[in-house]
Amino acid sequence: MVYTDTVHDQLLAGGFHQIVIDTDQYYVPLYRYNGFAWDTLGLFGHQMKTAVVYQDTLFVAGGFQWMHNASIGSIACYVDGQWHPYGNFQGTQPDGNNPSQIQRLRVVDGELYAMGDFRYADGQLCKGLAKRVGGHWEPLPGWPELNFLGDPRIRDVIRFQGKLVVVGTFSFPGFNPWWRAMLQYDGAAWGPVCDHCLMGGFDGVACMEEYKGELYLGGRFYYGSGNAGQGIMRWDGETMRSLGPVGGGLQIYNYSDQYPPNIGGLEVRDGLLYISGAFRFVNHLPVATGLCTWDGTDFCLPEGDYFADSFMPVAFYHDTLYGTATSLPNPAPFPGLSGLVRYTGGFTNCTTLGVEEPVGAGTALHAVWDPAGGVMLFGLPDGQHTVRVMDLLGRLAARANISSAAGFAEPIRFQPKANAIYVVWVDGQQAAKLTVIH
Repeated sequence: MVYTDTVHDQLLAGGFHQIVIDTDQYYVPLYRYNGFAWDTLGLFGHQMKTAVVYQDTLFVAGGFQWMHNASIGSIACYVDGQWHPYGNFQGTQPDGNNPSQIQRLRVVDGELYAMGDFRYADGQLCKGLAKRVGGHWEPLPGWPELNFLGDPRIRDVIRFQGKLVVVGTFSFPGFNPWWRAMLQYDGAAWGPVCDHCLMGGFDGVACMEEYKGELYLGGRFYYGSGNAGQGIMRWDGETMRSLGPVGGGLQIYNYSDQYPPNIGGLEVRDGLLYISGAFRFVNHLPVATGLCTWDGTDFCLPEGDYFADSFMPVAFYHDTLYGTATSLPNPAPFPGLSGLVRYTGGFTNCTTLGVEEPVGAGTALHAVWDPAGGVMLFGLPDGQHTVRVMDLLGRLAARANISSAAGFAEPIRFQPKANAIYVVWVDGQQAAKLTVIH
């Protein structure tokens, strides 16, 4: 968890490791940073998932059922230097085998919402979604009466075009595609956001953000399930759309949609949408980690070489980007870049279509494998170029500085061990697919 508390001017981070105190009792520390030094703000009995400031008070929630020297579960507030309980949440099993988890806290129109895996809040049936009213939590009108198939996991809530939109992982008997993963409340009744908004039995939405008049949805969903996008898509109130042509966008394995990206963070800042999650390629260009920006037309990538598959969530503190880096390869190319990582570079490598974009007047970039000569590139502008050949796991297979004239370039020598697909990346700006067949 990473969160910027702008009211108290501090960066909060936690959930990276456990410490042992009190005769072998494990705790998860929550750290805070004031721009000069770190200290420990609290010790939680399990992971923290979310934090928010509401009415000038800091709240932290997650899957913990106790804190150090305090019987506080699910959610806690920090007042006058002490942690206090802030409601009684109960899980989806009455025997306690599946305790409650709050996945997210969010303030919408000045009201505090809690979302996650729980059935009751302050004794009232809430089914994963509760709103703070006065001194207690209560369900939203009509929500407990909805006939979910099993127990829903609610992930986010936002107001868009005057309606309250709720997303998560849930469905209804009969698997009606109108009534799954996304619902909206118009002030009188709950209903679907759109026809077939989200398809696929294992697909779900994790986060939402409004950007340039459209509602952006991030999560884990496939093109192959019939969705408009993969990992991220946008809704303008009438049509669900992708962020680019099918076959591009965000991918874990380049040129493969078998495993979709998992987008867990969307944040608007300085006119850009920051996208964070688990992905390795953006429009077929390798990315250092699961982070990029979007301006409504183009993706832009951070600088640097690959170090981790996942980078979420993120937060800005004093104009510096912080995030949680996980899913490092073995061996890790940069072992120090794990857990909480800050990024001080720019997002200068931008791409609209990615593969086989025009790179010169009337030309297109093509890569051809010649067993006798190596990699042959056609369509490069005249001059010197830096070329990297990457495998589908983002590993560097070859690197060369070459010259090109009249659309023809020097061959790039390398010896692949087997038939495979590679990505040839030129000058950090253009890419082309290379198929090697011996």
